[in-house]
Parts: sequence; C-alpha cells; structure tokens
Amino acid sequence: MAGPRLTVVPLEGGDVSVLLERLPAAPGVAQVLGPDGKSLLIARPANIRRWVGTQLGKGKPAKKGVRPPTNLAPITTAVAYVATTSPFAQRLAYERVMARHVPMEKRRDLKPPLYVHLDPSARFPRLTVRPAAADRDHLFGPFRSRQAAQDAIGALHKVYPLRPCDFVFEPAVDLALGLGCVFAQVRTCAAPCLVRISEDDYRALAGRAAEMLAAAERPSELAKAIPPWVDRVTGARGLVVESGREGLEMYPVVEGAVVEEAMVVTPSDAVEQAVAALIWPKPSTPLHDAAWLSAWLHGKRTGRYLRVPPTGAAAEIAARLRG
Repeated sequence: MAGPRLTVVPLEGGDVSVLLERLPAAPGVAQVLGPDGKSLLIARPANIRRWVGTQLGKGKPAKKGVRPPTNLAPITTAVAYVATTSPFAQRLAYERVMARHVPMEKRRDLKPPLYVHLDPSARFPRLTVRPAAADRDHLFGPFRSRQAAQDAIGALHKVYPLRPCDFVFEPAVDLALGLGCVFAQVRTCAAPCLVRISEDDYRALAGRAAEMLAAAERPSELAKAIPPWVDRVTGARGLVVESGREGLEMYPVVEGAVVEEAMVVTPSDAVEQAVAALIWPKPSTPLHDAAWLSAWLHGKRTGRYLRVPPTGAAAEIAARLRG
C-alpha cells in the first residue's frame, strides 16, 4: 500500500512566513524535507502549521533554561503534509509515511509484539512465547512484551494443566523425570510423562486451551491476562472504529494489517448498512502493522477495536457499536 499522498509546499526564497500561510492549522502528518528531497523530520502534530513553525524558527520562545529546537530553516527546501480526520487516521498515515523512510528494524520507538504458540496436534503440546515469524498457524496474540505473554501462559496453566517443561520423553508410570518434577508432584501439570492422562486426552486439553485463546469472550480468571484483541493470527479479522470529522470511520484489519483501501466512513445512524458492506481483503503487499498496532492497542486511544468472527456478523458488530 502506497499510503497517503502528501502535499508538498516548497520553501521559496527562504520565506518561512509565506510557507506557513499555506499549511493547515489542523492535525495530520508533516515532513520537513532537505536538499534533494531528503527527509529531515517526520511527525504527527496536533497542529501542522504550528509544528512546522517551531521546527523552522518561528515558534514561541523557549522557556528559560530550556534549549529551543534546532532551526532547520537554513537546510529546508520544502514541507510535505497531509491533514487527517481522526486520531487513528493520523497514526495510520504517520506509519505509512515512516515505512517509506525508516526500516522497521531501525524503529527505536516500536517493539515487535510477541505471541503465544500452541500446536494441539503436537505429540505433547505446550505453551511457549514466540516471535511473529514462527509457525503462524499456531500463534495467538499480539502481546506487548515477553512478560505479558508469559502472564497469559501462567493464567492458562491454572485452567488447562499443560506441561511447562521442554523435555523429550517416552511416557512411563515410573519415569524418573516425571517423578522428580515439582509440577507433577503438586499436580499443576496433567503429567502425560507419567501416563496420568492419555496422549489423546492431553491433546484434547491443549485443543481446549487453543480454543480459549481464540475465543471472543473469556472467563474473568483469563480475561485480565489475555487482552480482548488476542486472537489466532492466521485468518484473524478485526475492525478499528474511530469517530472522525466526516462520520464514523471503520478500518478493516486482516491478520494484523490495516487494509485502509477497504475503509468505510458512515453517519452514526447508518452503522448496520456500513458494516454489512465491509470487506476484509488480504493486504496487497506485506505490511509491518503488528508492532505499531499493538502499541496503539495498549496505549491511550479514543478508537475501539472489535474482533470480527469469520462469517456473517454485521448485526452483531452494529449492536456492539451502538452499545
């Protein structure tokens, strides 16, 4: 996805005041450009005109003892900008512009999310923390940190006593490995190593844990550790809903990628019709939305995120939005 088209305003004759008059006093994304169109600075200010003025030496005087921002006017050739209609639209535009200029591995402001991995078809399934690149068919998330993912695993272990160990074994009632395990002794593990549960029943237990990770609603003992947006990565669908200047903005999310070309804007009294018209196409190009989308989900935000069932849920989603 190409992202937003920026309007470029040249700095002609070094006259910053004339340039500022051509910029909107509105929220959006702004980029200061240097010689040969080189990107000097990218931001998502609440007021584009004021922010650019501050970067080009036309801002308010700095407070006593505070170092003023570096005046970029001498090396600035132009300013590119796009005004946005809502906080989420602003964040999305910012991330698309940043992706053009800064590789994800160099983004110090973002941390790749982590996921809980569980493959119920394995011989002795276990819950582990994995990165996004690992076996996507059995990943659940996103989680903002390794500790958050481990907390989710801890909560699941209290309900589904899957093995926490990574040992390779052949089950036996007198297996020394199992008899010496504290988890088996206190019975917080189903102990398939000691044949306290059959292999088929153990895999069924893991299957129920996987179903809970992908469930739309979870019991209170799990809801605190597993955020409501956690879902199976493969095939996951979501919807970001934000109030904008032109109406209610709806952004389909497919497998952690925001598909903005499928975005719909609707009046609040036509929500059900708008939801019925939504589509969730797979992104045309691979995106790295999971990191910033996870940060948005865990941060302070005005928009809502709804998980979307695989099939026909227009009335249900509309009811949740009205509620």
